[in-house]
Amino acid sequence: MLRSSLIALACIAIGLYAGYQLPRGAGLITALSNLAAGENEHDYTALASHQALLDFQSSVDGAREMVLTDARSKQEAIEGMRWLLRVAAMSTHIIADANPNAPRFQRMDTWVRKAGGDNPDAEYYLAAIDGSNDYRITGNLGTVQHLSFTINAGQGMERRRQVGYVNEKDLTTDEDGNFTLLLHKSKPNADNKASDWLQIPKDTSAILVRAYIADRDTERLPQLDIEVEGGNPPYQPPSDKTIADAITGTSFAFFVLTNLHRTVLPELMETTNTFIRATPERLGKDIAASDNLYMLGSFQLEPDEALMIRVQPPATRYWNLTLETRWHEIYDYLSRPTSRTLADVTPSPDGSVEFLVSHQDTGHPNWLDTSGHAFGFLTLRWLDVDHADVPMPELELVKLSSLAQVTGSAAPR
Repeated sequence: MLRSSLIALACIAIGLYAGYQLPRGAGLITALSNLAAGENEHDYTALASHQALLDFQSSVDGAREMVLTDARSKQEAIEGMRWLLRVAAMSTHIIADANPNAPRFQRMDTWVRKAGGDNPDAEYYLAAIDGSNDYRITGNLGTVQHLSFTINAGQGMERRRQVGYVNEKDLTTDEDGNFTLLLHKSKPNADNKASDWLQIPKDTSAILVRAYIADRDTERLPQLDIEVEGGNPPYQPPSDKTIADAITGTSFAFFVLTNLHRTVLPELMETTNTFIRATPERLGKDIAASDNLYMLGSFQLEPDEALMIRVQPPATRYWNLTLETRWHEIYDYLSRPTSRTLADVTPSPDGSVEFLVSHQDTGHPNWLDTSGHAFGFLTLRWLDVDHADVPMPELELVKLSSLAQVTGSAAPR
């Protein structure tokens, strides 16, 4: 113990004398611990899993530099550092921690971790699967407004592609809402004729589940289970390749989620206070729901400004409007009004809905809080609508001092 401590102190002294830059804080503690630990007689550096982890580390370093480059305020840079941890945690949870031979639907987000431009008025689940297996999904629809399964294929760092899509309207259910969905490489035998099924290719890799909720106080979430047909295979310790592939998949998820602001309509970072119509085909069906029409926008507001948004909702059972940071991270929706569904708005007499996006609560019934951000993204989701029939939102940039004249609302509190 004394010898190890002396070695560590000597290294520090040499480093300071030579002018070397030593790591800080946790990095310094880790470096000193490694010095004191001695050497292993085996060399595991050539392991594929180790190399994959080095690649993931490089991805994190690259994303950190990206945040410093793309942030337009000190606050964005600060939140960007935490955002990287959240995306790394989500990617690890749904990919590296998954087991396609004993799959489960894992919730992608938490009550505070809402990354990837997701919907705060929804629940997202992901099950990692292997196309060499056949799978059986059983469950109950619950009472949510929408439930869908996106089946994606692709391996490694290649872009995933949608190979199947099913929503609650496609499923055969009993009177209680129970269903069975089979994912098989070939058509199931006659014993499974009462079940719905999709044919999957050998490189199938994941199932993404969306459950849209208009009112969390009254709606019941779906119940979902998944298993390998014939029973999950016996447990075996993971191989080097298995872990390497899982880490590579984690790196892919991390890369996709941390680059959304650069890949999904990046022109909205320069052309603000506007919306762009975006179909699932334009966004990519591996990340966008096939039965959604998206309208993506952005806002840029000075402290004394507000953005009025007027929409004419079509006849649909679900739609919502959400605010996001530059990193497509949802604002704190648990304690502040940063998203609204059709069940959470006060419409005008003609059926239209007017939103007010501002830094302050003005008393407007459909206020959306910027949470102190001068810039942010806006996402409108319309479910099951004819894309051509939905009018684009009308926007108007106004001064807070003139809000009473424009909306009839009270002065800012």
